[in-house]
Amino acid sequence: MKNKFFIVVFAFIFIFFASNAQAQVSDTHITLSISPTNPNLNETVNASISSYSTDLDKSYITWSVNGEELLTGIGKKTFSFTIKSSGVTVQAKINTASGQNLIKSASVNTSNVDMLWQAVDSYVPPFYKGKTYVSKEGFFKVVAMPNTGASPINISYKWTKDGNGQPSASGWGKNGYVFKNTYLDKNNTIEVESTDILGNSTGKGKITIVPTNPKIIFYENNPSTGLHLEKALGNNFSLNNTEDMFFVSPYFFSGKDLESSNLEFTWNINGQNIDTPNPVNILSVKTEEGKSGTANIKVNVKNTKTLFQEIAEQLNVQF
Repeated sequence: MKNKFFIVVFAFIFIFFASNAQAQVSDTHITLSISPTNPNLNETVNASISSYSTDLDKSYITWSVNGEELLTGIGKKTFSFTIKSSGVTVQAKINTASGQNLIKSASVNTSNVDMLWQAVDSYVPPFYKGKTYVSKEGFFKVVAMPNTGASPINISYKWTKDGNGQPSASGWGKNGYVFKNTYLDKNNTIEVESTDILGNSTGKGKITIVPTNPKIIFYENNPSTGLHLEKALGNNFSLNNTEDMFFVSPYFFSGKDLESSNLEFTWNINGQNIDTPNPVNILSVKTEEGKSGTANIKVNVKNTKTLFQEIAEQLNVQF
């Protein structure tokens, strides 16, 4: 009789504590893991939940991203999705076999590194307001901007150019990388990986840069009305007076100004070379009064320090 009483009491105590333990399960007993912790945009993110306090295999689990339910079912402890933006909220709603409702959520931030490039030594005239491009054999600067909120000086950068590491350009606070395009390069692919002080990756970035070709553009520099920069001349121009001047502006050659850019101007009229004017980019044209005809003006501009920074343009002047 005593043994039966003992067994009954023991069973009661066991059931009591088991029920009590089940009642005390909370979201703190659920672990939500995200991998990778800082994914790149459009990368697959894997989420999973685990617990030592409740049987998740028998729980009804609903997964959602930013409030949109994407997966439901019994024992659905893992979930994968493609991240489209930073700062998304992943949530797991858990309905346990005992009827408890638990919620576990986490915010996922992307680790993309924004990358911008700019010209280092490409010439454009002072009045030009557009993007300064770079020709072959010119210098580019790429700047990395991790989306971490941390100061750039507290981040280490590892740079790669066309698959080759750039150790001298890498290191703490080195969020800018300057390189020269060679005449053999059709384009350059620059990659960077940023890490925090603990060595954890905080982001990756990649950019492909394509060099352009240099340009030269004719403008009228009328002796009476001045330089007309508002209108680039095409291939044909009608001379209304017996005298006019033509201003030629180069674009995207290496060099910050005309004097230091090693530019060589060669002019010819109707196939005959003429003396280089002074300034080298302004040609004065005079015709005899009462005569008419067409003059073909051609200018060739070459950077003498490079192999491929060279271009020629022509203007047919009717008088």
